[in-house]
Amino acid sequence: MNESNKIKLSRNNFRKIFNQYFASLVGFANTFVSDSDLSEDLVQEVFVALWEKQEEYLNEITLKVYLYRAVRNKCLNNIKHEQVKNKYINETLPKLETEEFFLDQVLSEEVSRLLYKFIEELPKQRQQIIRYGLFGLKNREIADIMGLSLNTVKSHKLNAYRELREKLGKHAYLVAILLEINI
Repeated sequence: MNESNKIKLSRNNFRKIFNQYFASLVGFANTFVSDSDLSEDLVQEVFVALWEKQEEYLNEITLKVYLYRAVRNKCLNNIKHEQVKNKYINETLPKLETEEFFLDQVLSEEVSRLLYKFIEELPKQRQQIIRYGLFGLKNREIADIMGLSLNTVKSHKLNAYRELREKLGKHAYLVAILLEINI
């Protein structure tokens, strides 16, 4: 094969290839996705990838084969993505629309709001220890960060939990009401 048949992507050459194949590739893509705007977007993505690769093609036929395969693959990947998305929506949406889910979320948010309100009422050091615990830190890590002994952290945590249980217990009626609505 002689060097003169090879296709190198210069700016002018790329523009010429784009203008020559864009419409045909959009029509080809549309046979897969049946959406003109989406087809154009997918073909443009293929051309962006072509430009970024900056490869040399043996001839126009190998370039055409690359373009059509790349467009087909983009379309198939898009279809697969849409199927996954639709499956998720079809499985999840009915659960999200239920009254039970709604009430569970309200209950959860109200209990969380109360809990954080009560945490703010704790002494500053206990607040910080509880917040670190809520972030998933272990007692040893909290002790190291705050410059406290492990026993001090454990003691503050124990006392904080006791106070929070007492305060939440006083508001058990709210939780009970929310649970009663949920029944």
